[in-house]
Amino acid sequence: MLIARQPGSIASIWFANAIGVAALANRPRADWPLLLAAAGIANLGANLLQGDTLLLAASFVPPNLLEIVLGAWGLQRARLPERGLRSAPALATLLVVGGLLPQAVSATLGTALLAPQGLDAIEGVWLRWYEGGVIGAMSVLPLAFLVCRDGAASLVAGRDDAWFVVLLPLAVGVSLLALAQLPSPFIYLTLPLLLGVFVLSYPALLALTLAVSLTVALALGTGVFVPPPRLAAWQTIYVYLAYAAALVPPQLLAAAQADLRDARQRLEARSQQLRRANDGLEQFVRIASHDLREPLNTVVQFGSLLEQDEAQHLSEPGRRYLGLMLQSTRRMRTLLDDVLQYVRMQRGEPPATQAVALGPLLDEVLLALAASVRERGADVHVAPLPAVRGNPALLSLLFQNLLSNALKFVPPERTPQVRVSAGLEGGLAWISVADNGIGIAPADQDKLFQPFRRLNLRRHYDGTGLGLALARQIAEAHGGTIELESEPGRGACFSVRLPLA
Repeated sequence: MLIARQPGSIASIWFANAIGVAALANRPRADWPLLLAAAGIANLGANLLQGDTLLLAASFVPPNLLEIVLGAWGLQRARLPERGLRSAPALATLLVVGGLLPQAVSATLGTALLAPQGLDAIEGVWLRWYEGGVIGAMSVLPLAFLVCRDGAASLVAGRDDAWFVVLLPLAVGVSLLALAQLPSPFIYLTLPLLLGVFVLSYPALLALTLAVSLTVALALGTGVFVPPPRLAAWQTIYVYLAYAAALVPPQLLAAAQADLRDARQRLEARSQQLRRANDGLEQFVRIASHDLREPLNTVVQFGSLLEQDEAQHLSEPGRRYLGLMLQSTRRMRTLLDDVLQYVRMQRGEPPATQAVALGPLLDEVLLALAASVRERGADVHVAPLPAVRGNPALLSLLFQNLLSNALKFVPPERTPQVRVSAGLEGGLAWISVADNGIGIAPADQDKLFQPFRRLNLRRHYDGTGLGLALARQIAEAHGGTIELESEPGRGACFSVRLPLA
């Protein structure tokens, strides 16, 4: 407050009011009367020490207290104590609600109280009051709010201490040099602050901003280092408001930078949680698959023996029940395998790749599907295929799922016809698997690649609902894509894009 009453053009940099706004905003309203009483007594004492009469000194108290109350009330209404300042919108709210609007009200009240005592209303009171209040708020309000909200420990910069020690004398020197020698000095004051945005922590940048502001206040307010500019009062408001505005961009940029750092930390923490969850899920599925596979294998083996050796001793319903039991058991075993593969693919780890000749790989896949091909009497034609870069086991699973669907989703009265062809385009291979099956409506095609989504009843077409979801995961893990062209009743064509070897 004593600095605020120094003679000169910058006669009212009211850091004290900004500190009062920050303190009240972060305290329950039950504490406000005592804090406001202390602020009022300090305000009165500072003015009396400067030689003001009791009436003049007392006239400063109501506007200053009103400014503090309005600012603190507005910040609490904006929920800034809960939100914090680590984002550009939050800091902008702080500066507008706590550093621009209350000052206009208090300057108006101060003018009404002081002008009748012989002071010029506009140039002598309102302009000086408002410019000083705004400069003080832009300079100290963010740092004061941060300290009042988070405690003095928030000022500990940690690894940024060394940079702060370097930038502090640099910022002070640039400020004094710019004020004494350079035109439009406030432009140059921001250069050390902008540098600090990228090397300092958020609290350290706010502290550096306050240091620059104090340097300017002492230099111009005392006239020791730099004589104050000799301008009319109406001119000084534009000069010093420009100075206040120069302090804002570095602080907003630092708040945005802090927000990005916080978001990155949250993302990293979330990624670690997801990795741990995926590891646990895969371990659970692996254990479940192992523990469930053994009794399932036992059921399948002995059920098959019953079907082969004892079926003639069973009634027709008994044979049908046994067949249904074996069918469901095999489906369960397939589902366990698909779930385990899907969980592994969900981890997002890039597969080990090598050059893979697709021709021999498709031959092996068709060999594994030979029973289905014979059962349906399918006509399968595979054109010459290129070599791609990929993981042989995963690519085999991808094309096994596509060919299995091409054989499966064909009406019983229709002979399956499957055509596998290839094309090259810009370092990529397009492998198309076309069939003459039931087709898929355009509205349902996006659902087709979602896990466990089935578009047909299981009693009509068997499956786990994971095959195409796995196929997409595998294609994307190789840096490729999978697309579908289909119409109901006219078959489907799945096209897989993979990088050439």
